[in-house]
Amino acid sequence: MKKLMPTLITTLCALSCFLVPSLSFAMEVSLDITGPQELSSLKTAIEKSIVARSVAKGVPLEKFGKLSVTISKLGNVISYDALLDTSPPKAFHKDLKDASTLSGTIDEMIGALFAGAGNTQVPPVATPMAPPKAKVADAHKVKLAFVATSIASVGGKVYVSDKGTVYEIKGEEASPVWRAPGKTEILRISSFKDTLIVLAKLVQEFRTFSIRDGKTVERWDRAVVPIGQGLVSTNIRADKDLSGDTYRWSAPMPLTGTPPEIPQGFDTLSAIVSQTNLPARDPEIFSYNRENRLAVSIGDSIPWTADTDAGITPSFVEDAKIVPPIRYYLKPRIVASGGKIITFKNEQGLGKMLTRMNLFDSSRILVYTRAGEEFTEAEAATFPASYCPDIALAGGKVAALIVKGKYSYLQFLDI
Repeated sequence: MKKLMPTLITTLCALSCFLVPSLSFAMEVSLDITGPQELSSLKTAIEKSIVARSVAKGVPLEKFGKLSVTISKLGNVISYDALLDTSPPKAFHKDLKDASTLSGTIDEMIGALFAGAGNTQVPPVATPMAPPKAKVADAHKVKLAFVATSIASVGGKVYVSDKGTVYEIKGEEASPVWRAPGKTEILRISSFKDTLIVLAKLVQEFRTFSIRDGKTVERWDRAVVPIGQGLVSTNIRADKDLSGDTYRWSAPMPLTGTPPEIPQGFDTLSAIVSQTNLPARDPEIFSYNRENRLAVSIGDSIPWTADTDAGITPSFVEDAKIVPPIRYYLKPRIVASGGKIITFKNEQGLGKMLTRMNLFDSSRILVYTRAGEEFTEAEAATFPASYCPDIALAGGKVAALIVKGKYSYLQFLDI
């Protein structure tokens, strides 16, 4: 099974353990950070990152004396300044809107200061029979003038939401069809038969609405989600005394249809039923386990679990009664199509160390294909400097919501 890409911080720390001792005679990296604790806490990680990335790009560090980097929070701007001790000195400056762009700025600085000193790109690694990237249907890219939170398809129609409104996509336009009542905030929308199921929160408690033709036909004061051929209701509780598991779901209760039983420890909101194995075997239930890793359950067994953390989306509920407050983040949605399992991962890079700020570097659409009792993972598409809040199946394609700054767009992928 192909190993999933580890997080940037884990990789850099591992590289540093091997690279830094052997480079003690090479270029000195001096870093000074002025700003909030969330920023200054990155000092060691950034220093090691600069060294590791420079070596990876073929920069001969033994030929340089000292690189001085200063990162300062000036009002609403982060000033990134670097000075390389050469003759004459070389300098680099860039103003950043937030810390989420630090990772890309480090690469930009290395490319600018060490141009011609080494390879500015990491040498390509030959990967035999590498799966092709998904075809991006640019003609079907729909721009949205708001920060989208979720997407679903019902009866051939595509719907998207922001925090307060559900919209129907008509051609290149998003037309509002339903608004959340009061201060209710939309978290995720899903399809169930001919209705939209809108999962929302009021303050920090779940609310769910069943919507048909723009009207509310039913509502619940808890989380209700479609799983398989039915609807289940559940609720979540936070407990700071739970070791390694700050949230637990109540046992899902069937509301309608014949939903399957969700294995204990699986994330109820993310669970789907699929059949990627032989038809004669039990249905497969895919979700995330308590370690936030994608896993599959067949009958009473869990034959496969992914190697790494699946990441998060920006949507969450929070128990503020516990100090410090505990958050449950919605996981990346899982969909099944043509025997494949499709999901996504939002890469946080150095932003992962800035807890509770939800900073993302990029997003990857991932496809899992059965290989015996396990699954192989392939990267279908990458969206830099953005994040993905949700995906859905629509018109035989995978529709990915991509958020970049204060706007979004809907991108259709042939997978």
